[in-house]
Amino acid sequence: MKIKVSLIFSLALALALVGRASTPPPPKLMKFDASKPVLLVTAEYMTVDQLTDPKLMALLKKYDVMVAPCIRAGKMDAELDRLFDVYEANGLTLVFWPLLPREQGLYLNKQHAGDFLAYLDEIYAWSEKYHHPVQALIVDIEPPNYQKGTDATPEAEKESFFTGFKKVVKDMDRKQFNAAKPKFMAIQQKLHDHGTIAIVTALDLSVVDLMTGLEAAQDFQGGPTMAVDWDYVSFMHFGSNNYPLLHSVFKMNWDDCRYLTYRIGQVIYKKYGDKVAVSTGQTLPGEGHGAVYNTPAELAEDFSALRAAGIRHFGIYDLQGIWESKDPEAWFKAVREAPPKTPKKSWKAEHALNTFKGLSYVLEMFR
Repeated sequence: MKIKVSLIFSLALALALVGRASTPPPPKLMKFDASKPVLLVTAEYMTVDQLTDPKLMALLKKYDVMVAPCIRAGKMDAELDRLFDVYEANGLTLVFWPLLPREQGLYLNKQHAGDFLAYLDEIYAWSEKYHHPVQALIVDIEPPNYQKGTDATPEAEKESFFTGFKKVVKDMDRKQFNAAKPKFMAIQQKLHDHGTIAIVTALDLSVVDLMTGLEAAQDFQGGPTMAVDWDYVSFMHFGSNNYPLLHSVFKMNWDDCRYLTYRIGQVIYKKYGDKVAVSTGQTLPGEGHGAVYNTPAELAEDFSALRAAGIRHFGIYDLQGIWESKDPEAWFKAVREAPPKTPKKSWKAEHALNTFKGLSYVLEMFR
């Protein structure tokens, strides 16, 4: 099982960042107007040439879209400098989305906190060399169930849901989870020391920890996502990929699924307010070979449900899927104009949410 992140944003709630970080010591965090709705798209596999296509940049500018390119280890070079130069010259915002090498699991989790902390040193060394301040950075926390592949694509074979689930449960450990908390705090501190806004990702399943007070769902995700007071939290909630499982297990139709989306939005907005975002989609299969939306209208329905729950900031996984579609502009137009719309109450969705809460108590025993 591979639960993809979208990025979340992820969130970049980064955002409507105003001004630049001051020269240390100590640098100040970028200012961010959390009341201004943010739309951010991740770009996991796109090349610099693709990202700097003038037609694409014109669309990003027209719809006020921020981009979070995947920053891979070993790729901190002049080519990345070129990407930042072009976007800065065009008044477009880039948010760092760093991934570890595949042999280190790609994502931050309790097993690779030290590796991620060391990777930040490489990022800031690049930033100083090429004079590009790291305004905001996505701290992508995911389970250590990565797969083989290249920087251009994951391997073709898809792991079964239950095989992946068993692997992740096996890695759960309360002692290791608690030991990771100060390491995660050190990561945010290093970001703050360099004037960088910290945007953390959370799987949508982690919402049950907000309802139960437990930490099992976060441990399942890979680490103490909500144990640190991050600047912003971006929940990954991919309707296209969730539907097949929800339909199979709970017999939920699309209306039921959208009500579950609405309920999740309510819970996380109550906790975080305008400091929360939701990364949704998918438009690209990605690392987890996930199901995708085929039309802008499908994605816009998720935006409408989440807006009705109070969510203002959004991420989409992924820019490549939008750009390679027949009408890329239609996607940006649809999600920007999607009105708030409260779905009809679904008892199937409430049952699913309660089941996930119950599952968290069971997972707690495996820790």
